Amino acid sequence: MKTYLILISLIFIVSCAEDKVAYRKDLNSVFDSVGYEGGFVLLDIKSGKKTYVNQEYCSQKYSPASTFKIPHSLIALETKAVSTIHDTIRYNGIPKDIPEWNQDHDLASAFKNSVVWYYQDMANRIGDSAMKFWLDTLKDYGTMLRPGALDKFWLDGSLVISLDEQVNFLEKLAENKLPFRKGVLDTAKTIMIFEKKPTYTIYAKTGLSNTSNVGWFVGWVEKKDNKFVFATNIKSKDSLSSKFMADRVLITKELLKRLRVI
Repeated sequence: MKTYLILISLIFIVSCAEDKVAYRKDLNSVFDSVGYEGGFVLLDIKSGKKTYVNQEYCSQKYSPASTFKIPHSLIALETKAVSTIHDTIRYNGIPKDIPEWNQDHDLASAFKNSVVWYYQDMANRIGDSAMKFWLDTLKDYGTMLRPGALDKFWLDGSLVISLDEQVNFLEKLAENKLPFRKGVLDTAKTIMIFEKKPTYTIYAKTGLSNTSNVGWFVGWVEKKDNKFVFATNIKSKDSLSSKFMADRVLITKELLKRLRVI
């Protein structure tokens, strides 16, 4: 009888665990229709349920590229490399390929426009030892494959991260569970607002890696009674065109619609 009860308990536990994960192979067509390899992870914070589209892809690691601007902003604010989102760094006059970068920026505009030189300047203000301390503190934020330059490691493939790890990190940010001051967390969330609608708000950041030809869109959807954390990554066989950059967001929104999040 005792053995029977143990067996029933184990079956119940496994069944509950399976209910917390969904593998949606039917949604692979969203990537296939635009000709990209890619993956998507969604976490329903209230239920704890994770949904995977192309689960094998979701465990692969890539350079975070500009999605690292999320933890980078937190670290900069915590260490007072910048004090507010309005702290301006002067443009040095050297022409950049992206027109929006050829001007002064504050933290809010640098985040919105993915201004690499602004964040490189902040990295130097933070310094090697403080950056290392905070990356060690955020221990589940990816893997440092090799020592990288202080102002390039999130761009050159030294630091890599999976979709699952992005979601785990962002859940902690959304729920104020990261080891930063609350004011810092609130400020970071303010600059992350990507889209505001009557029934939901999307907090997010895009990223584009030339080292691995991938594009990111990561963040969470906040609704009245729940939050849904997501990470999308797509890989291009060709150059990273403006269409590819737009598709990061379009694919994510299509998946969120099909999963009835937005």
